[in-house]
Formats: sequence, structure tokens, C-alpha cells
Amino acid sequence: MQGSQKAPSDDINKLKKYLKLLKSIINFILPRKIINFLAFIYGYKFFKISYSQFGEDLIILKYLQYKKITKGIYLDIGAFHPRWISNTHLLHKLGFKGWCVDLDEEKLKYFKLARGNKVKTICASVSASKKKYLNFYKFKRKHQFSEIDTLSYEFANKIKKKWKINFEIKKIKNYYINDLFFKIGKINVLNIDVEGLDYKLIKHANFEIINPDIIIFEDARNYFASKAIINFFNKMKYILLFQSGPSKCFAKK
Repeated sequence: MQGSQKAPSDDINKLKKYLKLLKSIINFILPRKIINFLAFIYGYKFFKISYSQFGEDLIILKYLQYKKITKGIYLDIGAFHPRWISNTHLLHKLGFKGWCVDLDEEKLKYFKLARGNKVKTICASVSASKKKYLNFYKFKRKHQFSEIDTLSYEFANKIKKKWKINFEIKKIKNYYINDLFFKIGKINVLNIDVEGLDYKLIKHANFEIINPDIIIFEDARNYFASKAIINFFNKMKYILLFQSGPSKCFAKK
């Protein structure tokens, strides 16, 4: 009778356990700043032609070329990462300057590192509220680049239940949307991604202050722009340029 042989799956399971242990040791040994830096570098492995999540930046670029707008100005509210799923990195590469706003000071340091003096950063919330400070809900991730931190408790609670991730409540300086617009002035591209509150923010915005050629925002609830949203922008003489994933983009007629 032959001796029993080990199944290949046994070795694979052992390897997985060793890798999991190694990952735990690395996370324990490495300081948080190094983990954040590795997450920043990790974002650079993605995308060569488009840096957006759904190719939005390529269509934006085509529109700007059609309008003969070069080396303009962008405002990125909810900026996340300087390259990874970024609607503004391609603009930066082509010579645009801009403003990046985010809830997390640590993320914004990496924008300064990656974009240098071509970007100005603001660590604050941007909302439809005129309060000086607001609560925001920061998810407990191993690295700093969380794409789901939000001002919306309902959105945070939904993500918590769905992904089984806890969040902590923090206070942050707040800009009423139009006060921020007055601070920044005329721009060409406005990008908004504020996790669940995009449309509410837009409804309070006075776009005449910054006069953008393009407005792009995320509406994860509806993959197709509603008639109400289209009518809202049409009244301001903006037309629906494209929809890509949850992103809706409106441009000047």
C-alpha cells in the first residue's frame, strides 16, 4: 500500500497563512507614515492613458481641446489621490494649475509632493452648511488613502454595514460652497466627489462666481442623469456632455 501524498492545496493553504502572517508583521513593524507612503506609490501602478476611474478625463480633455482651453485652472473637491482614480491628474500633466480640497491633511501633503507649485491645497469640508466646523466620518483603514470618508452619517453607516469597516467621528473646518468659490475665483474645470452629498452641494452652488466650462460630479445613486438634474443645469445654460459610471459631466452650451 502506497503512502498518502500531500494534496497541492495543502501547500497553497500553508503559503497563504505564511503570507498573511508576513503581512501582519509588516503592518506591525512599519510606521504609519511609511504605510501611507507605500499606499501613495501603489496608486502610481494604475492607468497609463486615463487616470480617471471610468475614463472621464479623456472626454474632458477632448472638450477642452475643442474649446481651445489650454493650461487652465481646475478645482477638485474631494481630491483623494494625485494620480490614482483622479479626474485632474491628466490636466496637471498638460500644464493646468489648480486647487485640491480634501478632508485629510495627510493626503494633501502628497498632492504637494506630486504636483509641486502647480497646486494649492485646502484641508476642509465643503458643504451646503454655513457652520464653521462640521463632523466628518473617517474610516479606519490601514493607509491614509480612503476613498469613502464622508460628511454624511447615512452614507458612512451604509458603508460600515456593507464593508464591515468602522469609522471615527472628527471635526473639521467647513467652507460654505459659495464662500469657497469667492476665495478661488474663475476656473475651467470643477470636479466634485464628496461621497453621497454631491447633488445636495451642487443645488446650493452659485456657478456664476467661478464660471466653470465643465462641471463633473459623482451620483452613485443614479447611473443615468435624472430629468431634474438635466433641467437644473439647462437653466444655467449647461448641457449634459457625458455620463460614465456614476459620473455626470455638464458643459457650457
